[in-house]
Amino acid sequence: MYFIDTHAHIDMLKKLSPEEAVAKAADEDVKYIINVGAELDGSRKSVEFAQRFPGVFASVGIHPHYVKGFGNKEIRILESLIQGESTGYGHSESVKNENGEDENQGVKGGRYKKVVAIGETGFDFYRNLSPASDMEKAFISHIELALKYDIPVIIHDRDAHRQTMNVIKRYTGNKKFRAVVHCFSGDINFARQCLEQGLYISFTGVITFPNAGDLKKVVEEVPLERIFIETDSPFLAPQAKRGSENYPGFVKYIAEKIAEIKGCSIDEVADITSKNAESFFSLK
Repeated sequence: MYFIDTHAHIDMLKKLSPEEAVAKAADEDVKYIINVGAELDGSRKSVEFAQRFPGVFASVGIHPHYVKGFGNKEIRILESLIQGESTGYGHSESVKNENGEDENQGVKGGRYKKVVAIGETGFDFYRNLSPASDMEKAFISHIELALKYDIPVIIHDRDAHRQTMNVIKRYTGNKKFRAVVHCFSGDINFARQCLEQGLYISFTGVITFPNAGDLKKVVEEVPLERIFIETDSPFLAPQAKRGSENYPGFVKYIAEKIAEIKGCSIDEVADITSKNAESFFSLK
């Protein structure tokens, strides 16, 4: 049995170094971690972590909080990160991992193969730190880059279900379009819409909170075959670890809660959600 944390920000951890976080998570049966960029600097670090750690993959993107004035400059930088250019090696080179092994991590088909998604991107109308027009522009640009490089999109949606779905529906007819709504916060109706559009749904430690009754109903209805698990560390530590800094090793608590809600074993949750992630993100 092993787990995959499909959404973490280990570059934001304060109490653990990236090395410590990866090692401790491995001790908790976390096989892979996808480190997700929230800003350009975090996206660069995601690519660097993917180079350094065999079990870490990268997603590059700019969170809707930080897209004010988003334009061609940001698009060019994101594209260079997808191509692996910021890591300091050329398109035909390979690099050594921390164990000195050749990971053959050079760019494949114009894309650095350990960049497995773009995002997180979308709308956040809870804090409204960027203009809605810039959020939409950035969201569409992220999707267009994902289609160009044939990688999935990690969607951030908070208090913006209608706007999120309006953008998604423009692309669901494209066979290359693949997306997951991370840290799902919608109701059953929105979950059904996401499933109808072919999206995956990812759950965090929020489902373990005492006041998560409506979200637990969503977990109950969404098929395991369309679910990912994530910590969103260092945020949203599961109830059993409230007050602690969240990190990828805590992803097992999300799996445990899903197993409890669905009346199945944690082994089944771990197996199916891991297979989902390996296929969706092309993890190797």
